[in-house]
Amino acid sequence: MDLERFKLIITDYLGGKLTDEEKQHVDDWYESIANEDIKPFADDSHRDRIKRELLLRIEGAAPSLKAKKKTVSKFTWLSSAAAAILILGGISLLFFQHSPKSLSRKRTETIAFLTETVTNAGELKEIQLPDGTSIFLNGNTRIRYDRKNFVSNRKFFLDQGEAFFRVRRDTLHPFKIETGGVSVAVLGTSFNVNKSMCTKHVTIEVKTGRVRVSSEKNGENHILKRGKSIRYSLANNHFETFDKDPALINLWTQGGIFVNNVGFEELKELIYRRFGAVLHTDSLNTDSFNYSLMIPQVQSLDQVLTIVCNIHQIKFRREKNEIILYK
Repeated sequence: MDLERFKLIITDYLGGKLTDEEKQHVDDWYESIANEDIKPFADDSHRDRIKRELLLRIEGAAPSLKAKKKTVSKFTWLSSAAAAILILGGISLLFFQHSPKSLSRKRTETIAFLTETVTNAGELKEIQLPDGTSIFLNGNTRIRYDRKNFVSNRKFFLDQGEAFFRVRRDTLHPFKIETGGVSVAVLGTSFNVNKSMCTKHVTIEVKTGRVRVSSEKNGENHILKRGKSIRYSLANNHFETFDKDPALINLWTQGGIFVNNVGFEELKELIYRRFGAVLHTDSLNTDSFNYSLMIPQVQSLDQVLTIVCNIHQIKFRREKNEIILYK
């Protein structure tokens, strides 16, 4: 059981799915196990053997005195540790026994056993959280939260995709969303969060109430009210604010589509999320393609594709779940 939890924690660490506090616990554990004064191994010979095997995987070289002197970064070590876990399973026990900041069993179980919901491409799903908050999930979306303790600790992770939140007000327990780039904190309000994997942007749009958006990387904090929106670039840690009609913010949850001046890659992502279809082109230069669509009630994918093709005077054909645009 410890090995499985250790594997999941390391995987989430490498994938950027842990909170800053949880990542610090893992970093502190790494520092403690690298400290010669700590004796987590059976004896010195056991410790040296484990280190040699890790170095072999890290550096791809035979063990030698020279190899022992090389410095390995945390990320490189952890990447190799993840690959080496199956042959070095016993080392997972060290994670739970020798964390310098007492990464307790309760803490590790919270990391490893969050409730996860994933929607398939083309699937729309509404869920109710234990505190009464409702969330509408777009297709190809992944969320996580601690269902058991959620009422007292309303922390929520949006790993990818899009979700519209109607948060139940609780002044004693603010609702917080982590996206891996920015944090969103609210008391009671409704808003949309979109973490785009193609543009590497996190967009927050407020329909009602007020939210606070912050980034530890650039130190900025923004308060957004009704009709205000913000877009954060995960690539360059930059915020951009803009206005949006509150009535259109959750149009997608009601069967409609609204996009304003988006490129072809964003259109591909929209089509895949909503319909589970993959959009391609046949010898078309899409660099200059831009789309603005407002469809109150989408009848079918063909309806959307017909409108898209009319914009640039092109055609489309279907090949199973693929859509090819062509002249």
